[in-house]
Amino acid sequence: MGKRSEDCLQMKILLVSSSSGSRGGGEIYLLYLARSLVRRSHEVTLWASSHPRMDELAALFTEVGAVVRSEYTNTYDHRTRSLASFLNYSGARRIAAEWMALHPDVIHVNKQNLEDGLDLLRAATLSKCPSICTIHLSQTAAYLKASLAWLRDRIAHHALEAYKGAMVCVLDERANDLRSFLERNERIHAIANGVELYDLGKKPAARIAKRAELGIAANELLIAAVGRLVPQKRPFVFLDLAARIHAHLPHARFIWVGDGALSKEWDARAAPLGYVRRVGWQRSVSEFLFAADVFLHTAEFEGLPLAILEALSAGLPCAITPNLLAEMPFLDATNSISIGDDGAWAEVLTDPARLNSLGRNARQLAESCFSFDTMATRYETLYVEARK
Repeated sequence: MGKRSEDCLQMKILLVSSSSGSRGGGEIYLLYLARSLVRRSHEVTLWASSHPRMDELAALFTEVGAVVRSEYTNTYDHRTRSLASFLNYSGARRIAAEWMALHPDVIHVNKQNLEDGLDLLRAATLSKCPSICTIHLSQTAAYLKASLAWLRDRIAHHALEAYKGAMVCVLDERANDLRSFLERNERIHAIANGVELYDLGKKPAARIAKRAELGIAANELLIAAVGRLVPQKRPFVFLDLAARIHAHLPHARFIWVGDGALSKEWDARAAPLGYVRRVGWQRSVSEFLFAADVFLHTAEFEGLPLAILEALSAGLPCAITPNLLAEMPFLDATNSISIGDDGAWAEVLTDPARLNSLGRNARQLAESCFSFDTMATRYETLYVEARK
């Protein structure tokens, strides 16, 4: 591709994954962003680790752009975590050279959290290319009660202060966390993740077919969850809530879509419960969401989870534990259900008209606040500013 004017909005954008393999906001987010940017006539390339856990994203990305795999070790594959990543000077220099050889107009580094991918930030600086960085979880190690939190936060603070590009968080609340952590406001932005707006015209037929496949009767209430089976997502809290809800509503049925480190233990606990089942990871979850009546999310903490946005897109009311509702102000009594200890949720779950109203409002929220186009437009503005 020939040299382009600095004022031209068409850009070569290198999307860099810290390669945690988290799917969701950490990885599929890059695919969704790439698709949106390509529709706006930009050229995108994915740079990711050669680790097998990145094979899925790499294969999907080839539909929209080039893929470059590299011998890169994610922060959490290092025994000493962020310390090893931060001190990886030689790796950062090698990576910077790889990126420069691709001649991008902008480098966009995608990080899971504050301490993830610190060597990638150094590489972005060494490359001398304009760059920005997205951080999905901006809660500190101390907040997350991680081991050696004081040291890990200190290392992350130093590395983030040294990085001079714009930093993006996925919610205003997460951006405020980062501003407090770095004690500054400049160069910190909030851009919400985008989500595919499902064709609701396909919902009735898909609902009937999927419920028949799952053995869910028309008069049964299906409550779904989507996510990795890892401690952060609190899948055993999901089972506890399923038991409480089923005690009130014997016609309730539950399904978890996903895999993870806790799969075997979760399956063992769920096996005696005749009303709970799990299916493995799915490339598309829309039909499961169309089949469901409610989406239940129980995570301990989040950035802006793609699973919730997909549920909104599918027109599902989201039942959320109070700890997360406090961090997601876009969810309120008009589009979601607080699934707390007071039991107020029981009345809502037995009112089909109320559930339908919540679902309509959920879809309207997805359309107005979480479209692909809105996300891509705001990132495009940052890319242009980074090149000035």
